[in-house]
Amino acid sequence: MYSKKPIMKEYLQERNQNEFVGGNNYYETGIKKLAGIKKAQKRAKKISLIAEGIELANAKKDFYNIYK
Repeated sequence: MYSKKPIMKEYLQERNQNEFVGGNNYYETGIKKLAGIKKAQKRAKKISLIAEGIELANAKKDFYNIYK
């Protein structure tokens, strides 16, 4: 049986749908993906360190306020 659309048109339509799934770049290479993952991990680590520092500062402030 023949499809109503030409084969190339079907392929392009399918490819375009895959490009928008999950927000990932369809044409991104493996090295670029790895670099992005490393960058995200580094950023997450920095954010967690800042949050940890804020928690420690608040705990220290509360401790000194109790024993004044």
